[in-house]
Formats: sequence, C-alpha cells, structure tokens
Amino acid sequence: MTPRSVRHHQVPVWHLKHFSWKSGKKEMLWVGSKDPLTIRPSSVDETFFRNNANTRTDYQSQADGDPNPQKSDKDEKILADFDSKAAPAARQLISFARKWRDTREAAAELSLVDLETCKNIIVVQSRRAWESQDRAGLGEDKSELYLDLLFQRAEEQGQQLPSREDLLRNQLVTGRFNVLSQNHRATFASADHPILAVKETEFLAPLGLSIVVIENPTREFIIGSHGTTIVETAQGKTAWLPVAPDVAISLSDRPGTINIGICTDEFVELHNTAALALSAQVTGHSKEVIQELLGARTDSAASVRSIDR
Repeated sequence: MTPRSVRHHQVPVWHLKHFSWKSGKKEMLWVGSKDPLTIRPSSVDETFFRNNANTRTDYQSQADGDPNPQKSDKDEKILADFDSKAAPAARQLISFARKWRDTREAAAELSLVDLETCKNIIVVQSRRAWESQDRAGLGEDKSELYLDLLFQRAEEQGQQLPSREDLLRNQLVTGRFNVLSQNHRATFASADHPILAVKETEFLAPLGLSIVVIENPTREFIIGSHGTTIVETAQGKTAWLPVAPDVAISLSDRPGTINIGICTDEFVELHNTAALALSAQVTGHSKEVIQELLGARTDSAASVRSIDR
C-alpha cells in the first residue's frame, strides 16, 4: 500500500517558482481571484492546489467477500516523476530564450530530449489542472453515463434493478459514482492509460516548439489556474503556456524544430486576458499586472480589493 497523496498542485511547484518573489525565506506569488474579486500574496506551496486530487480508490475483496476500499497515490507519483524531468528541461529552455533575446544568437540549442520534454509539458499541463479537465468534460455529472452502463449490464445478466431515481437516492451508489469520477480524473491527469499514451505520442510526433520571449521590461505573462491558455488570433486558436514571466511556449507544425521570436505587447495583453477568462484565479510576479488585469473587469481598478499581509 502506497501512502495517500496529500497535496496536488494543478500548476506544479517548480513551475510556480519561476513567477515568485522572495519574502524572507518564503517564495511568494501575487494571486488574483475573480470571485470574490481579490488580490493577495500567497506562498508557492499554498497556490493552485487541491488535497488528494489524484488519490485513487480501488476496491479489493476481503476474505468475507466484501469490498475493501484501498487508497493509492499512484497517479500523483507518475506526475511527480514527470516533473523531475520537466523542471530542468524548462530551466534550459528559459535560459536559451533569454540568451537569444539578449544576443539574437542561438549558440546553445536545446537538446532533442529537452525539446521533446518541453512539448510534453504543454500537454501534461492541459491535463492536470481541474479547470482544464472540466473543459474536456471530466467534471460533468457522470451519473447518467454510469447508470446507463449499470442498466445495460443488469439487462445482460437478466437482473432487475431499482429505478434510476431510487439508485440516485442511495448514498452507497452515489458514493461509488463519485469514486469512479475521481479515479477517471486521476488517470487522465497522469495519462496512465495505454490508449491515451499512444494517442499523445502520435499527436506530438509531427509537432515542433514555438517560443516567445518578452523584450519590454514593463510587460510580463501571468499564469492561470486553468494551466494552458487558449489564445485566439487572426491565425486561429492556439494553446500557450508561460514557463516564466517573460517566456511562453506553444506547439508548432514543424517537427523537431524550435521557432523563437520576440512577442508584442499586444500579444502579452491578449494572452493574459485569455488566461483570466479561462481561470478562476491567476497568479504572477507583479501585483500591478494582476491588479490591472482584474481591474479591467470592473468599472474602475480601485474597486479591486487588495489584501496585503
């Protein structure tokens, strides 16, 4: 039996640290919430987390035949193993992007391994955040689906079940539905499924990586609790992921290559506005950037309540 997961960060800690600032020994972030409308400082460890989000429940039969629920953090450990590779690869990418910005020379290219890992960071981040999972339909009520399967199985076995209404009033039944939904989320987040893993490999194989870096020191990217940001431009919709306040990445249609360029102030604003639209909370290095972004949702920026600690 593996110990239960306690804390799952929808945006991993290594990622959040790139946007943090120091307060004594603590690494801090500015977090803006849409409801209620607030801005507050928060430690990296206390930002964008859910307790036991990827804890799974398996039912094993006991000697008397009754099911015995077993808790496991297998999926959380899979994500932790990925993060151990993703963190150094992202650091290399950020260093590469900043050197290119300062010199316009790509003297130290990313290794092929780091390139592939950074491509994976985008798709993993689009799976692990609950808001992203809800966008994919994993957060919707699965009761009707589970009941359809249950009644189909009962019909195959020649069994007569109570009505749907009676089943949904049964706490044991709805409790099992909740476990199934939780396990579904955990498996999806870690991609611990042969079909999903194969499809992800097939999806990434013909793709390269696009990097944008900010030159204007007064501009910076924020990151939302949704994880990836769907940015809509004249060229269509693209998923972007900031890996630092001045560096963001996306997938390109050029396999095995890196496209890199300076992004405009307009793109930074477009990205941050889109991140806020998808996310219940946003975070970043600068209080002013978060305040300006949230202030745009109200009649005046002064109506944003700021909490200083």
